[in-house]
Amino acid sequence: MKKLISLLLVIIMCAGATFAFSSCNNDKLVCGVTIFENMNEQDAEGNWTGFESEFAMEVGKLLDMDVEFQIIDWSQKYAELNAGKIDCIWNGFTANSSDDGVERKDLVDFSYTYMLNQQCIVVKSENLANYKTEADLAGKTAAVEGGSAGADYAKKAVGENGKLVEFPAQNKAFLEVNSGTSDFAVVDILLAQNVCGKGDYTDLVIVEDIELAAEYYAIGFKKGSELTAKVNEAIKTLNDSGKLLEIAKKYGLENSLKVTIE
Repeated sequence: MKKLISLLLVIIMCAGATFAFSSCNNDKLVCGVTIFENMNEQDAEGNWTGFESEFAMEVGKLLDMDVEFQIIDWSQKYAELNAGKIDCIWNGFTANSSDDGVERKDLVDFSYTYMLNQQCIVVKSENLANYKTEADLAGKTAAVEGGSAGADYAKKAVGENGKLVEFPAQNKAFLEVNSGTSDFAVVDILLAQNVCGKGDYTDLVIVEDIELAAEYYAIGFKKGSELTAKVNEAIKTLNDSGKLLEIAKKYGLENSLKVTIE
């Protein structure tokens, strides 16, 4: 009987060790994203493509973690992160911006910044002559992604007599302007350059006369997360090896890539 009990204990211990080992090797990195052309999107087979997607997957390889992309409502990004539904916000996330007057750096821990961006104004080409300065935005209806840097800017730009129409993702803002329901959209220029003047959006243009401040993309983690330092080390490795530049070139983003190791 004692031998049988000992054997059972050994089996249980081995099973526990196997489970622990398997759990370690099946850790996931769940990235909160929206559909963002050339950054995070899915092909016809449902595979994730784009700079951010491939970047995240390369980081996952270095950390021995399976990467999963979870589509979120951008306005709910902090709630999703703090509730543990996602591990990070990795989707053209502007670090040097604020949400409702609160600096984003006070809401999340940011990774190293890695890409230059800026917000831009998008209008229908027939209305382009009406937008020369920021004063021309006052009193208008702006389409934006809820909780975005663009939304923060547009809210101030349209003023009390204007209107803000918010969507879960930036791609909806283009539809709104294209249909004429909103006067203009405020979106990431890296996205607008891939959308305006193409396909269903041949009538949309970027307002070059109104140039907004430079922004920097970074990955947002829950305050105090151990993942921040680990991902930073992976970013440094990918940057030093030239792998990050290789991915950027694949999507025509090499001139926007700028890794800042702090």
